[in-house]
Amino acid sequence: MKLEAEFEKIDYKTRLSKLESIDLNNLSIREKALVEHLYGKTYYLYNSGNGAVEHFIKAKNLYIKAKDYDKATELSLTLAEQKRLSKYKYEEYKPLLDEAISYAEKSNKEDLLCATYLEVGISLQKAEPQKAIEFHKKGLKIAKKIKNQFFEIRFNRNIGLTYCEFIKDFEKALYFQNLSLEQSKKLNYTEGIAYAYVNLASIARNLREYDKAIKYYNIAENLKFDNYRTNFNIILYQYISNTYREMKDFEKAIEYLDKKKVLEEIVSKRDEEKYIRDINTKYETREKELENQELKLKDEKNQLIIYSFIGVFLLFSAGAYFRISHINKKKKIAEQERLIESQKLENVLKDQELKEIDKILEGQEKERLKIANDLHDNLGSILATLKLNFQNLYSQKDNNENGQELFDKTNELIEEAYQKVRGMAHAKNAGVIGSEGLVPAVQNIAKKIAIPGKLKVQVIPFGMTKRFENAMEVNLFRMIQEILTNAIKHAEATEITISLTQDEDSINIIIEDNGKGFNPKSITKKEGMGLSNITKKVEQLNGTFNIDSFEGKGTTILIDIPL
Repeated sequence: MKLEAEFEKIDYKTRLSKLESIDLNNLSIREKALVEHLYGKTYYLYNSGNGAVEHFIKAKNLYIKAKDYDKATELSLTLAEQKRLSKYKYEEYKPLLDEAISYAEKSNKEDLLCATYLEVGISLQKAEPQKAIEFHKKGLKIAKKIKNQFFEIRFNRNIGLTYCEFIKDFEKALYFQNLSLEQSKKLNYTEGIAYAYVNLASIARNLREYDKAIKYYNIAENLKFDNYRTNFNIILYQYISNTYREMKDFEKAIEYLDKKKVLEEIVSKRDEEKYIRDINTKYETREKELENQELKLKDEKNQLIIYSFIGVFLLFSAGAYFRISHINKKKKIAEQERLIESQKLENVLKDQELKEIDKILEGQEKERLKIANDLHDNLGSILATLKLNFQNLYSQKDNNENGQELFDKTNELIEEAYQKVRGMAHAKNAGVIGSEGLVPAVQNIAKKIAIPGKLKVQVIPFGMTKRFENAMEVNLFRMIQEILTNAIKHAEATEITISLTQDEDSINIIIEDNGKGFNPKSITKKEGMGLSNITKKVEQLNGTFNIDSFEGKGTTILIDIPL
């Protein structure tokens, strides 16, 4: 697409307006993937990680469908980077990096290997700095081999940063940062020059050369580049403020903190503008739909007029024929009406069934809570009192050997009973989901159904920082449980991936398997009762439920629920 070539040269708002003007209905799968990818890049480059992740996940799935595994692997690295910046543990996104390394090695994609080794090295800098340097040097060797100078710059910069911040070998740190600076200047790579000066300033601060550090920071501040610029300046102003504070120049320190605050307000406003823009887009889309409906009604009216004239003309020439036809049409309409009434009745019954299921679940939760409270308030307090009385008795007993053994055994039994009751009472909020929430519940069921060597189940949460109402969590868990059951019973899958993404105003669930797939239209009502119930439940929550499956090519199920 032409937009991809000019993407890096246009500003944020122009990028968004161009992307929003694209009609996705006329695009191939790969072109749709590219549009989602560019959406994600646009939000990501301008500090909206939450806005980007949804588009990146959609783009990755579309690239896989289009068999463009290079782009899909590139997005795995991007998602791993976002998880790292969102303070996820390395082990939680390591599978994404392992997947990228495996594909790059098998396909001999040296650029992807460089990108993966760079991300692994950055991820390990704090926990295992020496291992991080090993990955950076391994990537640097490949970058030199393929003569990719931009990767060389980034590897040298991060090696220097690791030596400075985590190993405190400032001589080596200075060597690699100067090397990165010289290479950036040769390529006139302004962004690389700016980062090199920031890192040189960090070395100077560690050596208490504060004036030199301020000089380097000022050079970086005056360099011009676009990518991540606002975020770069926020971090830069914090560094400058910290340096002035170390110099005891508190007036300057406060000045740069104020600058940082102004930029943070700009970022916050940009996020707000994105939210308003999304609302406007939805409103404009609805207006277009209404306009199209109005045009459709006009067309139907015009067609009706034409058909009426034709009908009158034909009526005079073949009245008998049309009378018979009219009778047949009435019969068909009557049959259709009976079918519609039957379907309505069936839908009402299904809705009632779902409501009954909800009542049963609610009753189970209340019963668990009641039992736990009774244990805690009654039996738990009795055992606690019994234990206290026994301990008083124990302290006054005769020092008899047999009595000692009897007291010890009895004390152990009472302690065991008391701990069991406490454990049950502490579970008083643990219904289907438990006290930890939806994600741990899904991870727990994934561990239970996984079979080593036969079935791998992976759970990928992103942005799941808030708890939902208990009823909502129970509903989502039941949906996921039903879909996993179908995948195991019918799909014959060996890999299942569950992606849970929480945005500002919605939760997105994507469940993918590599099973034999199916044609959703060919499923009978009886066979698809579980999916039908999920569809009804999603509709009750004002959400959307989509199945993307082809025979022999696996299944992807997408659920979007507004919050």
